[in-house]
Amino acid sequence: MRLLHVRTLLDLEEGKRVGPEAYILKELADEDLERVEYGILSHCWGAIEDEVQYKEMDALIRMGGAARKKLRQRSGYQKIQKSCEEAWKDGLAWLWVDTCCINKESSAELSEALNSMFRWYEDSERCYVFLHDLAAKSIPTTGNETAFPESSGWPRWFSRGWTLQELVAPNKVRFFNKDWHFIGDKKNHAQTISSITRIPSRILRHGLDAHHPSAAQIMSWAADRKTTRTEDRAYSLMGLFGVHMPMLYGEGKNAFRRLQLEIIRMSSDHSIFAWDRKDNGWSGSVLADDPSFFRDCDDIINMEPDEYLAALKGVVPESELIDVKEESIRTYTVTNAGIRIRLPLQRCRGSQSVFEARLACCRSVDSSPIPIFLVSFKSTYYRYFGHSQTIHGATATFQLLYLVYREEKRQRHFTFKVDDRALECEGFIRRCVFPKRIPFKDNTVTLSYTHHCAVIVYASSQTGICFALAVGYCSGYEWLHVISDTPPAQQFFDRGPTASDTWDSYAKRVYDRMWVVSPKHAPRVARAYTPTAAHLHLEEDGPCLVKHVHLPKSIRDVRRVVHK
Repeated sequence: MRLLHVRTLLDLEEGKRVGPEAYILKELADEDLERVEYGILSHCWGAIEDEVQYKEMDALIRMGGAARKKLRQRSGYQKIQKSCEEAWKDGLAWLWVDTCCINKESSAELSEALNSMFRWYEDSERCYVFLHDLAAKSIPTTGNETAFPESSGWPRWFSRGWTLQELVAPNKVRFFNKDWHFIGDKKNHAQTISSITRIPSRILRHGLDAHHPSAAQIMSWAADRKTTRTEDRAYSLMGLFGVHMPMLYGEGKNAFRRLQLEIIRMSSDHSIFAWDRKDNGWSGSVLADDPSFFRDCDDIINMEPDEYLAALKGVVPESELIDVKEESIRTYTVTNAGIRIRLPLQRCRGSQSVFEARLACCRSVDSSPIPIFLVSFKSTYYRYFGHSQTIHGATATFQLLYLVYREEKRQRHFTFKVDDRALECEGFIRRCVFPKRIPFKDNTVTLSYTHHCAVIVYASSQTGICFALAVGYCSGYEWLHVISDTPPAQQFFDRGPTASDTWDSYAKRVYDRMWVVSPKHAPRVARAYTPTAAHLHLEEDGPCLVKHVHLPKSIRDVRRVVHK
């Protein structure tokens, strides 16, 4: 750890001469650090040209008067100077500042610093927080969107990724406004800071060890925080979980996946799987893409094995609960086939492939284990999000599962070419495509990661007949299905072909149904394309799948021909 010598910098600032043996930066080994008390600065970086880098600080003593005068005008130098003044008042001879105490040209040193940073803040005697955009002489108690529009109404420091551990780790944290007036400390303002950050006040007063929050709860504190680099969303959380990883800038969101795998390898915390997202569909991994997926997990707590098994009574037969060993709940491993874990599964209504699993964690106000939905494909399970319900009266059974954690490589968009010319000849008009945000151009439907399903409604006003074509992508496979069981009322047709709102309501009902059964249709279509499938036909342009669907209350049917 490289530290800044406080007295040397202040002497230079006061115009005093320093001897040839003086130094501004000194590297200390871990055993030396045990005997040294130091302060540490927590701040938001400004423009890179305003911050003082390692080489500039290292050359400060040898720097000429003009160059030093120019350096002193930078806002980055001024906050270092002010931090030194506060450290000297507190009787501290050393200070650590991330801008100038790390040689960032050395990837090895940068990686060591990022992996050690939580410990360095934790071991500091004082942490000085500089709120560069706050003019008030007290810590704000209410948000102000006008003053802080880009950080949810609070000073920017509270919205940054790295400052989360810089708030939690140190025992003594002192806050200063833009003019370096002291405005309060962490412990005396714990309740106010808790309302800003969602970190429980008891953790702010007594530290992580006094409470042992769940993985999901810690993730929730970072849900709305921002970092300049995507990878830092993960790297800035390592110390809070006590894990270490090599820095691989350029890996993007994979850094957060690696972080979750490291947490899994070190703990038996089921809450790491308790994340949620707002849109329906399936996820290519049981691991979250980003801390924001844990936004609503701030009240999730872990359950001890005996609490978990007691809460499963009535869901899992008692005869089976007796045989469940506590170590099977505490232990799960990362394998090349997936995350190997034993969970109670209960099949959902309307699908042979969707199951509800219950985790060994719960909400603080509810002792019921948190449920998540899984969709099975072959021997593995994916996360599933949709309108699913378990079968009333059915029981769950513990099963050994392999949860997919590697996001499979797949195309960004999935395109379906719809040739509906024959329908026009029969008087059918395309009434709507739902959701409206799904691109439909040149008779082509384009789906994406976030929009996995679309519904196209066709209807004939002459005959009063309609049907819907649903297309989607699930578990690595495209699927499509014709729905014709519930025609809309006649007034739908009377509104004319341009009145889409009424048809949208019908399409939405179909859309909601298809989310539930899409895991069933995807493997069916995949199996139908095997060489022995009964409906597979060989034509000039390759194999195609042909099926017929009868339209109710008519003598018509829809012939569906699908080409890969």
